[in-house]
Formats: sequence, C-alpha cells, structure tokens
Amino acid sequence: MGSVHGQLACTTCHGGNSNTPLTKEAKAAAHAATADFVALPSEQFDVYCSACHSDITTKFETSLHYTQNGFYERFKIRAGGMDLRTDANMKAGFDADCAKCHAACGQCHVIRPVSVNSGLEQAHQFYRTPSLVNNCTACHGSRVGEEFRGLHRGEEGYENVKEADVHYNKGMNCMACHPADEMHGDGNLYPYRYVENESFVAQCTDCHPDVLDTNTENLYHTTHVQGNTTLQCQICHSQTYKSCNGCHVGEGITGSSYPTFKIGKNYLKNTSSFRTTDFALVRHIPIAPDTYHNWNGSISLTTFDNAPTWKYTTPHNIQRWTFLTDTSGTAWCGQTCHDSHDEILLKRSDVDSTYLDDELRANEPVFTD
Repeated sequence: MGSVHGQLACTTCHGGNSNTPLTKEAKAAAHAATADFVALPSEQFDVYCSACHSDITTKFETSLHYTQNGFYERFKIRAGGMDLRTDANMKAGFDADCAKCHAACGQCHVIRPVSVNSGLEQAHQFYRTPSLVNNCTACHGSRVGEEFRGLHRGEEGYENVKEADVHYNKGMNCMACHPADEMHGDGNLYPYRYVENESFVAQCTDCHPDVLDTNTENLYHTTHVQGNTTLQCQICHSQTYKSCNGCHVGEGITGSSYPTFKIGKNYLKNTSSFRTTDFALVRHIPIAPDTYHNWNGSISLTTFDNAPTWKYTTPHNIQRWTFLTDTSGTAWCGQTCHDSHDEILLKRSDVDSTYLDDELRANEPVFTD
C-alpha cells in the first residue's frame, strides 16, 4: 500500500462505492457486479491510465502490441487485400480466437496475460519491468520462450541444442534488446513488426561492434559480415529451432511442430537499412490456404502465395559455439557448413505439404536452388 498506485482508492480504477464497508460480503458483491465493476481498467487506458501516463498512452494506442495491426495486414496480403474486420463472421472469429493476445497496460505491469487465463502476478503490485516468464513468454512462449530458456535440450531432433541462449545465461531479460519504447510504440501505426521505427530495434553490432572491424583477425566475420555475400549473424550462432505446420482457427495446430535449421535467401533485404544480409535463417509458419475456413468458409486466401511460408526468423537461442562454429573434430568451419549445405539450405525439395503448389510459389523468393 506504500507504492504510488497503493495510494489510490480501489474505486479509482475499478469503480464502485468507496464508502462501502470492507467486508468479504461487500467484496463478493462488488466483484459480481456487471454494471459498475471494472475488472480490467487498463483495457480503457485512455480513461484509467492516461491521467498519469499520457506520454505513454498517447503512443501506445497505435502500437502493434495493442492494435494487433500486424495480424490484419498479413491477412490482407494473403487474402487479396481483404480486411477481415469488414466481415462480421471473420471479425467474431478473430475476436474469439486471436484477440486475447492483444496487450493492454495491465497485462504486462499488473497481471499475467489474458491469453494464459490472467491472474495477479505480484499480489496486485504494479511493476515497471514485466516478468520474462509470466508476462513476455506467456505470449511469446512456444518459440521465443522455449528457445531462449533452452527448454528443448534433450528432445529428439534438438541434439544440437546444448545451452539456453547465452544472453539468458548471463541474466539478461527481454528488455535488454526490446526496450519500453519499442513495446509502447512511437505514435505511428506500423503494418508489421519488421516495418517499424528502426531506432528501437536492437542489432547484434550494438553490443558487438568488433564484427564490423575490417582489421579483425576473425576471417569468418570479414568474409560473412563484410564480404560480398553476407550472412545474418544467427546463421552461425543459432541452434536448432522450432517450425510448425497446418494451423486452423478453432482447432489449433492440426499438424505438428518439428525441429529445423534452414538458411534461405533474405527476401527482406531491401526493406530496411539493417536487414540487408543476403541470407538469413527461415522458419516455417503454420499458415495454410484454408486456415480461416472455420470462421467463414466462403473466404479464401486468394493471394496465399504473396508471402513466404518459410519466414525470416531470428531464433533466440544464441551461442558463440554452435554446431557450425565448433571446429573441434574438424579442420575448419567450412567442413561443418559448406560441406553439409544440402542439409541446411532451404530448397524446393524441402517443401512437403498438402498445398505443395501454393507453397512452392509462396517461397520462390526464399529458395536457394
């Protein structure tokens, strides 16, 4: 109660009558009320949070975390430009199956996200830095969270995963690379997480500028970072990561997740000033031409192949020594990479899908053969 927020009356955020005696019966009655009780005040942050935090809320209202604009825009690309919000069935389905992943202030700073059934994180204390486990990776868990914390160690197919991400082992949290300004937004409405204010986006060279040093004795950096054919840092320094197949709304993953490590052409090369490498790691995402049929069977992804299904990725499982950089038992890195490129380069023959023709067309910008 000694905190800044603790000085506020309960009714300041949750409504009700502050003159009511504090009894168990009164509490139960207040929480059961549907008209006056505000269970999640930060869903109306313009009313309940902006009085003290207007510098944040005025920008947050257009952030990707709040608007989920990335979902809508990616749908448009595959659906011939259709905005799913214009169809009542599609919008209802989206709200039921996907919208719970949208974040309001409280889901990062008071409670666990609604997508994992919520609940107070620290007994109603407000906290400035979200919990890596109970907030960030509660939503970003099946890939980022599991990889970052090394949870695939010992699993079949993940034999190359020896450790959690080196940054996690060193005690770094998500905010070390993803600061509050990135999460809260800058007031602009961006169409996609890879099209945003680049000043917010952490780059490896922010902390490791030596890889850009032309006088370095590390020939792998001068060749692959500064050379004529450039590689994303994660290609050499990531471990095996997860891909998924065949997600259908209302059903969840109908295919399965599986371990992968695939290098593809960087189809985002000309879209920003820093994603400029020639090659990058790619991860298969579980989109399918009929993914949304359960919402509205008449809606088709008529331009499904307008975007790859093997998507640019930045696995959060970084190590200095990986199965590509560890030369113990071999003469040099080239033997673990160049001599085994058939296994790690994404090729047309890697596509094994019920929607083979659609996927082949979609991934034409990514294939290396």
